[in-house]
Amino acid sequence: MKLIEENINILSINNLHWIGEPQNNEIFLNLYEKDSVKGDLIELNNQIIYLKNNFDDTHVPNALKKELIFAIGLYSVSELKRLIQTMSKESFLIIIEPSFSFFNYVLNEEDLSFFRSSNVILFADDLSNLPMFLEKLFSTSLIFYLKNIKFYFTTYYRNFDVDSCTSVIKQIKEVAQYKTTLYGNSVDDSLIGFRQNMLNIKKLARSKDVSQLRDLFKDMPAIVVAAGPSLNKNIKELKKFIGKAVIVAVDTIAERLCQEGIVPDFICSIERGELTYSYFYKDKSYPSEVTLVAPLLVYPKIFEEFQGEVIIPIRDNVGEYNWLKQILNLTQDNSISLGLSCAHVAFGLADHLGASPIVLVGQDLAFGNSSAETHASNTVYDQNPINSGGVNTSKKVYTKGYKGEEVETTEIWNAFRNWFETETYNKQLFVIDATEGGALINHTVQMSLNAVHEKYCVNSSNLLNVQREIKKLDHYPVDVKQIHMSLKIELENFKDKEKKFRKQLVNLQELIIHKRSSQSQLLKSLKVLEKTDVLFGEVSSNWLLRHNLQAVLITSVWRLFEIEQFLSTDNLSKNREIQIEFVKTSLLVLSEIIAVLENQLEIE
Repeated sequence: MKLIEENINILSINNLHWIGEPQNNEIFLNLYEKDSVKGDLIELNNQIIYLKNNFDDTHVPNALKKELIFAIGLYSVSELKRLIQTMSKESFLIIIEPSFSFFNYVLNEEDLSFFRSSNVILFADDLSNLPMFLEKLFSTSLIFYLKNIKFYFTTYYRNFDVDSCTSVIKQIKEVAQYKTTLYGNSVDDSLIGFRQNMLNIKKLARSKDVSQLRDLFKDMPAIVVAAGPSLNKNIKELKKFIGKAVIVAVDTIAERLCQEGIVPDFICSIERGELTYSYFYKDKSYPSEVTLVAPLLVYPKIFEEFQGEVIIPIRDNVGEYNWLKQILNLTQDNSISLGLSCAHVAFGLADHLGASPIVLVGQDLAFGNSSAETHASNTVYDQNPINSGGVNTSKKVYTKGYKGEEVETTEIWNAFRNWFETETYNKQLFVIDATEGGALINHTVQMSLNAVHEKYCVNSSNLLNVQREIKKLDHYPVDVKQIHMSLKIELENFKDKEKKFRKQLVNLQELIIHKRSSQSQLLKSLKVLEKTDVLFGEVSSNWLLRHNLQAVLITSVWRLFEIEQFLSTDNLSKNREIQIEFVKTSLLVLSEIIAVLENQLEIE
């Protein structure tokens, strides 16, 4: 078997590898000679250089820690093998090769058997696709390694292509920040959401069955209207789309749209605070043909006072909602990707409806002409600027703009943008960004709103009546008695778990680790500590517990990974301290879940 065939077979084993498809003009590398002293004489990117691979001893992995090591460059195979030899067996090496020329050469000429290890993962593609690879990577158990990231730059990149190194570091930090935002809700924050979900749980009976919305408007255009500053210049053009496209609006802009004579088909909300209710729903009377789309956790009065149809989607890929689906026996496709903002809800709804293209309008995700310009005019934020209420205290940063320029944004808005890009890329959606301003959203097609209308709506013969189609749908098959019984069963399950956690807390608190403990005494202490592994499993295997404790779980594992892996009094004491904190917090969460369930059962 040829070397290249063997290498391809090796790389095909691990589905975490990401290998792009280069054009022929992207593969060009000439190796003129090999010199043991000077190195390899190569021609790459119209540059002829001597490349001698030297291991950088200043960036050696810590063999006693679980690390996530990003190495830039595949050509220096000897350096990569040295990294593998020096890192912990539980560490992961992510090799990033942005040059197809280097990748093609190594694939044909080098033995890549070190990729047989599942702990060695390859990215070989243009760096514009790196965020998608990282999103996939950090959606695995490697999320636990985020606080132990190390970088290693092989000889070529640290000497001849520092820009690629800088780009890689920036993108990894940005995606890591985004993933931390997704998983980083505090325990208090998560429990507030749980309490609100339980307050609203009966409202599910009023909701249309989301599974029946799937592809309801397949291949029809959907206009997703956000409230960014750029909306001011083209809001009037939205009138042309009435009856020709599904119009989905965020709550921030809904009232102004109605004032302009543009009645949206859907209004989307996600924030659970009273502020959202008082800003966008209190004393508001939206036309009857408008349908509200919001998850269970929004402020209860929003559901109580809204007069039109209501759609309560089950949040996709979120633990608490997976738990709800289980106990309510909701087995159909009633989940929507809701993301982090009301604009994400609107986008997720358009996707669920099967709409195409999905057209983004007013989705700036950046400041306007100044940092005071955060939203379109004639919204509630004219009287209550977003910064005055402390709504947006995120750190300001710069990102690439719609027209290629640098624009000022925030870390939170960047996280919002990453969500759009990930959804668009992973689902291969046809998304048009007709915002004409703000931040650049990758994987979208840029087009003016007028051009969108001419290309996708001008030939529409029958007017679209969204409200009529929504009224035809059934409500959720929710049985109130079944809900009551399911909650009773869950209550008993959580009480049993609480007993297990209390027992282990006593074991940990009674465990004494002396500085002069013998090896056998240390091993006995280790066995007591290892019993907490079962409790980590209890949290991970229960959707509701995992959701409410995911930030604590991840932080605890991060802290455990920082401890060097050898038996000592100091290391065991640190381990015990982390475990006690984890178990105590878990007991607080269990206690609150039990109290909320008991209260809900009393109300019913």
